[in-house]
Amino acid sequence: MYKLLILPAVLFSLLLSACEKDKKDSYGDGPKTEVSASLQGVWMYGNFSMTEYWSQNPADYIGNAFELAIAFKFNANGTYEQYFTSRTVTTGISTYHQSFTRGTVEINEATKTIVTHAANAHYKQTKNGQTIQDRNLEKSEITATTTYTYEETTAPNGTKVLKLKLNGNGNALDFLKK
Repeated sequence: MYKLLILPAVLFSLLLSACEKDKKDSYGDGPKTEVSASLQGVWMYGNFSMTEYWSQNPADYIGNAFELAIAFKFNANGTYEQYFTSRTVTTGISTYHQSFTRGTVEINEATKTIVTHAANAHYKQTKNGQTIQDRNLEKSEITATTTYTYEETTAPNGTKVLKLKLNGNGNALDFLKK
């Protein structure tokens, strides 16, 4: 009887440790640094156009011409997750592009740089509600390393803001702390 109780417990423990290993490995083994408390958590950016589309039937709303959202989740242990979604409406067709990326992150507070090292990514595309693609990306399709410069500020309403520039160029996007 004792063996019948021990065997399921051992198998369950092995299953849990295997799942934990998969979860850890899903972030890859790229370079990483600890993430300071001020940068830990979820940061979100979003934008949309003021142009709206309706179908030939005025009761059917198709949506804004363009919508975009990007979010980062920086974890204390030097791992990150990035979420991306965009939606466009062209000639009455609504198209979504969505991706989810995991990896490691290096943050240099002295130079104000964030370097992400993508380990894996998943992509999904839909058109008018029909899934066109839904798959894990191949390594050759993933931008392995991306560098951002950053500045931490606070909005007038007290919300923490992370201003990110890709490769230190262009206008910064304001990511709000959630």
